[in-house]
Amino acid sequence: MRAVVYEGPNDIRLEDVPEPVVQDPEDAVVRVTTASICGSDTHIVHGLLPKMEPGRIIGHEFCGVVHEVGGAVGRFKPGDRVVGAAAVWCGRCRACRRGLYSACERGATFGHGPLLGDLPGAQADYVRVPFADNTLQHVTAPDDRIIFAGDILPTGYSAVAGLSPGGRGVREGDHVVVFGLGPVGLCSVASAKLFRPAKIIAVGNRAERLALAERLGADVTIDAAGTEDVRKAVRQHTDGWGADYIVEAVGKEESLENAIRVAAPGGVVAVVGAFQAPIKINAPRMQARNVTVAMGMGDLGAMPKLVKVIEDGELDVSPVVTHRMSLDDVIRAYEIFDKRLEGAVKILLTT
Repeated sequence: MRAVVYEGPNDIRLEDVPEPVVQDPEDAVVRVTTASICGSDTHIVHGLLPKMEPGRIIGHEFCGVVHEVGGAVGRFKPGDRVVGAAAVWCGRCRACRRGLYSACERGATFGHGPLLGDLPGAQADYVRVPFADNTLQHVTAPDDRIIFAGDILPTGYSAVAGLSPGGRGVREGDHVVVFGLGPVGLCSVASAKLFRPAKIIAVGNRAERLALAERLGADVTIDAAGTEDVRKAVRQHTDGWGADYIVEAVGKEESLENAIRVAAPGGVVAVVGAFQAPIKINAPRMQARNVTVAMGMGDLGAMPKLVKVIEDGELDVSPVVTHRMSLDDVIRAYEIFDKRLEGAVKILLTT
């Protein structure tokens, strides 16, 4: 089969590799129909993931058709259409019993090398899926509407629903601000509509993504790269009170500082931006205004709920798809995505 293989920093290739097989009774093998390129894939390509070794298959966003199942798989059979989670979890360990699936003691992330479980990735014709009864979900919607239910959408949704089990999420009537309009931030904008906030304010620095945020449900957009004072603009759009709930989806100290500064008394800042190094945080401001900062990963346990709202027509993030390309053209696809050419937001790779 064909697979996208990491060969070293800034070197990936489409290669012929052996097809995966069932190795454990809880495994399934899925024939991939559509995969996607994610920002974390580009971090891997640039050599930024520790312990990543040549020869590893990358990619973690996928949907497809079940090809084979192990004897302990109860929910799926060959021929079922499915969407896969970006990571796998056992459902039985201490973390899983607490609903913290991203911290599963037996977990692994597709295509992220030895650091995260050494599980071969999904930018390939076939992928082996451990703990298939947890990791996969039945789907009927088209691939371009459903594929993100396994990665960027759970992250964006968790950012507005609450980042930890029982944690505060967006409430009806809240003023919500989303900093960062990459794929995750855009998914947060779209997901926030499900909670009936008073207003959604999207902050970004690219005109095409600000327009996309409006299409996905933002009531107000603020151009952070323009002449607007972001903090002043948020105050104006919240009647001087500030935002009740803020999503930081950038992963930069300046963005987090702005998020804390625009928070209303008692506000919440949910951080899903990927920081690459330790940062300073404005503790005096947070303490003076009773601001909570929550940080975390997306809750993959939300997948069944997200599949349902997508298939019921209540949520559609497919407008983030800007390119559809063949797996044969994956090298060019990575160049377009990495350099943000042609207005790229998300690129789908069809097999």
